[in-house]
Amino acid sequence: MITSLYVKNIALIEELRLELADGLNILSGETGAGKSIIIDSLNFVLGDRADRSLIRHGTSSACVQVVFTDDDKPEIAALMEEFGIERDENVIVRRVMQDNGRGEARVNNVPVTLQQLRKLVVLLVDVHSQHEHQNLLNEANHLGILDKYIVGFSSLHEEYSAHYDKYRKTLGEIESFGDESARARRADALEYQLAEIERISPKEGEEEELVAKRDKFRNAEKIINALGTASALIDSDDGTGALSSVQNAGREMNYIERYDPGYAAIAERLEGVKIELRDIADEIRNELSSADYDPREAGAIEERLEELKKLRRKYGDFAEMTRFAEEAGKELEEISNAGEKLKELRAVVEKEGAATVEYAKKLHDARVRAAMEFSAAIERNLKELGMKSAKFEAVTEFPAGDENILAACGARGADSVRFMISPNLGEPLKPLAKIASGGEMSRFMLGLKNITADLEDIDTLVFDEIDTGISGAIAKVVACKLYDIARTRQVIAITHLPQLASMADNHYLIAKREEGGKTLTHVTRLDSESELKELMRLQGSNENSAIGRENAVELKNWANIYKNG
Repeated sequence: MITSLYVKNIALIEELRLELADGLNILSGETGAGKSIIIDSLNFVLGDRADRSLIRHGTSSACVQVVFTDDDKPEIAALMEEFGIERDENVIVRRVMQDNGRGEARVNNVPVTLQQLRKLVVLLVDVHSQHEHQNLLNEANHLGILDKYIVGFSSLHEEYSAHYDKYRKTLGEIESFGDESARARRADALEYQLAEIERISPKEGEEEELVAKRDKFRNAEKIINALGTASALIDSDDGTGALSSVQNAGREMNYIERYDPGYAAIAERLEGVKIELRDIADEIRNELSSADYDPREAGAIEERLEELKKLRRKYGDFAEMTRFAEEAGKELEEISNAGEKLKELRAVVEKEGAATVEYAKKLHDARVRAAMEFSAAIERNLKELGMKSAKFEAVTEFPAGDENILAACGARGADSVRFMISPNLGEPLKPLAKIASGGEMSRFMLGLKNITADLEDIDTLVFDEIDTGISGAIAKVVACKLYDIARTRQVIAITHLPQLASMADNHYLIAKREEGGKTLTHVTRLDSESELKELMRLQGSNENSAIGRENAVELKNWANIYKNG
């Protein structure tokens, strides 16, 4: 449930903290005091589109935070784990919007997308307003509402989905094979590509090696000249090379080592240099003798490089080419075995298609049974809510014939459901959207929630304008219905009816005051005396009216008797 709501810089609200409890929480106040702002703020933090016009005048940003108790539901735990959100005693949802269009949403201080936010909060709170009425008028939503009423629907739907998904997946596999001529063309293309790769037979690292060779060929003259010069500088025939100099230096050190033993060490080091130089000179001469750059070999290298380059442009580098060849080989094998594979797949389609139809019929049978019970329950609630002659029917439509059933199957089966209602005696049943007034829709919504609230397993319900078009004795019935829902969950309702307000477990007054040249909205939790005064105001009584107070006390006593009974 919601334990607190914090609002900053939304419309007339400068800063507001609202602590909420379980049971029935009633918010009331004068018209224009800011009741709708509370709902707008709540809708915003729960993922509604950011409306920058809500940012309070003179400020650049607005913030709303709502705190839910974490009731440890598996679905909530799984989503939080999926989104990387750490579990805590509470689920804290915070959202900010700025006048430059930027904003952010966080859950337990972890940034989330609006899509993630909506997926999570829909498990925590259900907000009912005129917008929700529009959803109810949309016939596309009627099937989902009826399904919530079916006992054991989830397991039955899972069975259906398993067969339907396999049926659709196998159909997709068959379609991927294409027709026989398309497969033949594809096989020809694959065979040509594999033959081309096999004919050229590239080797890993071959292109790099050939590029290095080609560079040597292109610089052959420079290489030969450099090798010749280096060889002459080390060991020339006229004795002027480095090797001769080192030999002479060694002899000189050997000559004077008799005068100082340290010179012998220098002579020994020079001997090592002489050996190393002789080895280098031999290696350079070998390189020079083998530096025979055949123009024909250079041409062959260029041709091979061009082949490899064309192949790389088509199929990628060596690793990509190898992968392509493997995949092409597998695909070619699949095409060659297509006839047998298609036979197997068609058998699966036939089997899973039949199972899909079977479970679609089971879903339909369950919906027909549920529709009768659901319709009867709705009618009972509507009669209790003053629509004594109202008729309601959840009409299920289902195609005839297995082929037509299979063609109509979708993610939820082959049924379509439409809510039909006749609010007055003698009128024919018509679609809900065509005949329901605002008051009738409010009563229908309340009757529906009395039926489905326990099935939906959502801890907090918010009702805005649930009392539209309602007054008098019916308002008392609506108050009782609303309280019935609040017996097992938290309900937050904004109302202007004293009958609804009298049922409050917790009553909050929304008022606006002028402070420091500004108009600001405040919310105050009422004690029993203040609550009586607010009931008097809602009844239209003067605050000093003895009769008005007596009526308010009588109304509160009536509510307490119902709640305790």
